[in-house]
Amino acid sequence: MIEEVETFLAIARSGSLTQAARIVHASQSTVSYRLDCLEKRLGQTLVLRARGTKGVGLTPAGRRYLDLAEQWEHLVGEAARIRADQEAALAMGSSDAINIYLLDPLVSELLSRSPRLHLTLETGRGGELCDRVVSGHLDVAFVFYEPFHTDLRVRVLARYPMVAVFREQKPGLGPGGITLGELAGRDEIYLPWGPDYDLWRERHLPRKPAHTVTRAHSLAPVLRAPGTWALVPSFMVTDLTAKTGCRAAALAENPPERAVYWVERRRRRAANDAALHVLEDALTDLF
Repeated sequence: MIEEVETFLAIARSGSLTQAARIVHASQSTVSYRLDCLEKRLGQTLVLRARGTKGVGLTPAGRRYLDLAEQWEHLVGEAARIRADQEAALAMGSSDAINIYLLDPLVSELLSRSPRLHLTLETGRGGELCDRVVSGHLDVAFVFYEPFHTDLRVRVLARYPMVAVFREQKPGLGPGGITLGELAGRDEIYLPWGPDYDLWRERHLPRKPAHTVTRAHSLAPVLRAPGTWALVPSFMVTDLTAKTGCRAAALAENPPERAVYWVERRRRRAANDAALHVLEDALTDLF
């Protein structure tokens, strides 16, 4: 059908079956065959072919069909431009701390590899993000705890020890490890790092924290206050030190480390598979 319409347009515009054959890169007999098939399908004669003449003309039905064929040609061209301009799309979600402290170089690397990628970034709590992956609103999520769901594929990207950060150094405090006893008397800033962390904290820090921060981006302003301290994954230390002047040390009581998990649906959508492969390659280089 497509070849027949293209051949008809070539005939109508050139006024010659011979010229039309050159335009569509086919033999003259093929051009005649395609035209015959089109006319039989429509039940109308479209082209006047007189014996002994090289030129051809259009019948009234042919002129009407020419308008339709040109509209069809325009639509095909628009569709081709849509395909050419089509952007790959990727929707990623991450926990607040991961987004702030880990995704910056990843996003830069991803967009350098796929400059036409349409990227959507969301920040939220781990459980909410995993639900959005299951529902198809997100292609991938990066979270701090391992979800268990039959529709999800989960793997560990990296593990980070938890360290203590504190605004000022106590007299006699060494540069190495530190104990919770040495932090006694300071104001703890609590961040919800997950159920396993909360269980650990209940055993080792039964007292109520002085401050609670539910989002990692709010930690630095509170940590600037003298006498404050918090436990954070090690990947946050460099930035917090630069912003607050805090010090960092390993904690002798060994709080559970934080793992960063990659979460996606078990069955990838075909439209996002290529973008996810680019993301995986970028992660391999950065983690």
